[in-house]
Amino acid sequence: MKNLLVLLCWSFGQQFFAQTVWQLRAPIPMPTANNAVCAALVDGDDRVYSFGGIGAGLDRAAIHRNAYRYSTQLDAWTTLPEMPDTSGKIASAASVVGGVAYVIGGYHVLNASPFEISSNKVHRFDLSTETWLTDGAPIPIPIDDHVQAVWRDSLIYVITGWSNTTNVSAVQVYDPALDAWSVGTAVINSNAYRSFGASGTIIGDTIFYYGGASTGSNFPAQDKLRIGVIDPLSPMTIQWLPVVNMGRTNYRSGCGVLQERPFWVGGSTVSYNYDAVAYNGSGVVAPATDLAFLPNTNAPFTLESAGAEVMDLRGVGQLSSGDIHICGGIGPNAEVLATNWLLTTSVGISELDATGPRIFPVPSSGSVTVDLPQGLYNRRYAVYNALGAIVLEGKLEGARLLLEMTDRPRGTYTVKLIGTGRVLSLRFWLV
Repeated sequence: MKNLLVLLCWSFGQQFFAQTVWQLRAPIPMPTANNAVCAALVDGDDRVYSFGGIGAGLDRAAIHRNAYRYSTQLDAWTTLPEMPDTSGKIASAASVVGGVAYVIGGYHVLNASPFEISSNKVHRFDLSTETWLTDGAPIPIPIDDHVQAVWRDSLIYVITGWSNTTNVSAVQVYDPALDAWSVGTAVINSNAYRSFGASGTIIGDTIFYYGGASTGSNFPAQDKLRIGVIDPLSPMTIQWLPVVNMGRTNYRSGCGVLQERPFWVGGSTVSYNYDAVAYNGSGVVAPATDLAFLPNTNAPFTLESAGAEVMDLRGVGQLSSGDIHICGGIGPNAEVLATNWLLTTSVGISELDATGPRIFPVPSSGSVTVDLPQGLYNRRYAVYNALGAIVLEGKLEGARLLLEMTDRPRGTYTVKLIGTGRVLSLRFWLV
């Protein structure tokens, strides 16, 4: 297991930057938000799918079962058969495995108590025949507003979310080949990890999920990034790392992958109900105005101004080219949108400091190595634990520092490289 805990290690000597071009494509047949969106390559055509959601009016009567498919070749939408459920629902999520779209969870809004009820449904849509198959095995814990992502084109991970009356820490894993559910290592049972309205992805064997809202007064929006490492030899085993406070709250955004890095688009800084009114009583919520790229696990977001203001996303359509579609959502002043934005993103890596420091592996199960920068004079180092106490310190000699941390408690640490007029801080985790 020790060797499996070495995951993403991106260089500190490089700066990640992106430039995104927003282009309008054919609009969805109806304005809709909170719809489950996914994409797949079918017969050589990149297609984007929208399942369910809420239409103009943002009330219970506007929640629907409508399904649509967009062809990038034709720049046109096709109306698909309605989702096979008793009534419309919102806050589902959709994933594609083996030519089938799996629309999982969501919730129904009722006109009497209990008013909202989470779904345990797994709707299966055959992308080739464009027909609904019989539903899959029901989710053990009904769920909505969850994080949903595919691991190695085989398993679908359903992470945290809301279940009827509470935020849950469960990780439920669906195997489409067996039509069966398993229990993964739950997220830490605290408001730092439990979340609804968060979004995320899986890159390699690493889960990333960010933002959302937590249980508490007015369901405050979260700024936390959570990272979990899947053991490929035992995929139900997940090592959850310490949360990272990003200093930027976000709720119901879309998550994609660019150059093996996660990024988040749209959403809002304040949590709200399905009618776009803030839980904290401040009125109609405005969408966020930027995109957030994660350059590496030890750095803050790289932010870029968005080409449009949109929130209430439940997935994006990521094409085989890496470009993404944002279909519908809520715009300024609670307007439900029919827009279909194509986001084409160019990415670059610029040398910020060719002699900058590099720390690896992150996370680690013991020893940590730091490749030191040039230009630090009268050099020394200090390692701090999460409480700010120094646990190691000494002089820096040569071009590399080896930190032996095998006997230290698991958790977050910061190493400071201190020179005349210059201090560099690097963060790492012991797991």
